[in-house]
Amino acid sequence: MKNFPLGSHKQANKAALYSLAAGRQGKYKEMFNKIFDNWRQLRNNEDLPIEYAKDLGLNIDQIKSDISDPSLQKIINDEMDQLKGTGMRMAVPKFLINGKEPQGRDLASWSKIIDGYLK
Repeated sequence: MKNFPLGSHKQANKAALYSLAAGRQGKYKEMFNKIFDNWRQLRNNEDLPIEYAKDLGLNIDQIKSDISDPSLQKIINDEMDQLKGTGMRMAVPKFLINGKEPQGRDLASWSKIIDGYLK
């Protein structure tokens, strides 16, 4: 899983920071899913993930501190640079299997790549 916050969604970068900060408390996936499932509400309240953090039982002071940690922004920037460096179309969500993008989003397309690696 890589972060690639879209520039067209002004809270996307902060949402990614919240997910990474929650990850420091072992709840990346849970925070990411809450944010992703409710991204429209996030447009009106960029700090909505604080409520999600409370729901997840996370340390709120730690979350608030961690989203300001430059190392988390560096992770996001590095992940964005990785995708930009591939020459692939910049769209999300993007699925890669060992660095290759399946031509479709169906099981057969994914299986073809995976089976090739298993051989």
